[in-house]
Amino acid sequence: MKVVFFGNPEFASSSLTYLNDINDISIELVVTNPDKKSGRGLKKTMTPVKEKALSLSYKILECDNLKSNDFYQSLLKVNADLFIVVAYRFLPKKIFTLPKIGTINLHASLLPKYKGASPIQYALINGDNKTGLTTFYINEFIDCGKIITQEEIVIDDRIDFISLYKKLSKLSEKILYDTIKIIKNNLPVKQILNKLDKEIFAPKISKKDFIINWDDKSFNIHNKIRALSYSGAYTLIKGKRVKFFDTYYNCNKINNEKNGSFFLKDNILHVKCSDGYLLSKFIQVQGAKKIKASDFLNSNLKSNYFE
Repeated sequence: MKVVFFGNPEFASSSLTYLNDINDISIELVVTNPDKKSGRGLKKTMTPVKEKALSLSYKILECDNLKSNDFYQSLLKVNADLFIVVAYRFLPKKIFTLPKIGTINLHASLLPKYKGASPIQYALINGDNKTGLTTFYINEFIDCGKIITQEEIVIDDRIDFISLYKKLSKLSEKILYDTIKIIKNNLPVKQILNKLDKEIFAPKISKKDFIINWDDKSFNIHNKIRALSYSGAYTLIKGKRVKFFDTYYNCNKINNEKNGSFFLKDNILHVKCSDGYLLSKFIQVQGAKKIKASDFLNSNLKSNYFE
C-alpha cells in the first residue's frame, strides 16, 4: 500500500515512527511545512516531522501553498493508495480525493467531540474524565468524516497537557496499526455516532486564554493551568507574570478576602477564587526559575494578592 504522510509537530513525528514499522505500507513521500526562522538568532528550524523523515531517509515535500499546481502535480505523480494526515493543515478537496482508497486523519479526541485545533487542551479545560484518539476519512468539513476506529484513555484529575500528550502519542501506535489493518483487509468501517446535546468544539488557543481570572471557580482555574502547562497559564503580581505548577483545588472553605489574595499553609500556596482556593506547590515568577511556594512568600514581591 503506497502512502503519503502529512504532519508537522512531535505528535505526528511519533506517528511516522510507528508507521515506519508497519510492513503492509510503503511511505513514498512525507509532506510537512517549510523550515521557519525562530529564536533570538532567527535560525531556520525544521518541523519534528521533517527531522524524523530525514532520519528515516524518506523523500520530503515542503509546501506553503496547498492549492498550488506544483503541489498537486507532485502528489499526483506518487499515485498513492492512501494519504495519512496527523496534526497537519486542512487539505483542499482536490488533494484529499487524489489517493485510490482515500485520505485518513488521526485526531486527538473522541469525535465528534472536540472538533478543531486544540482537542487535548479542551478535554483538560473542561475537566473531562476521558478522551482518546479517532481515525476517520477526511471530507470537505473539518473533523466530520466517516469514523474508522477509536481508542479511549482515562484522564486523571492531576494530569497535565504534557503528560496527556505523551500518553496519546504512545496510544497512536495501536490505533494506526488497527486502522491500517481495517483498511488493508477491507473490513467494514463502524461509524461511531456519540450523541451530543450540542456541538463541542476545540478552537485554537489564543493568548488571552492563558490569563487566569481569580473570579472563576477553583476547579476551572486548576484545569486551565494543567491544560496550558506547555507554555503556562499566568497571573500578574506587581506587573510580573507568575505561573503555577503542581496545582489542585479546594472549595470546602472560603473567607471574605479579595479574589486573588493568597497565603501559605503546609508549604502550599492557597489563592482565593470565587468558590474556594487554588493550591500550588511550585511558582515561577517572570525572569526567574521555578521555586517552592514557601520560597515565593519570602521573595521581594511585597504583595498579598495577584492581579
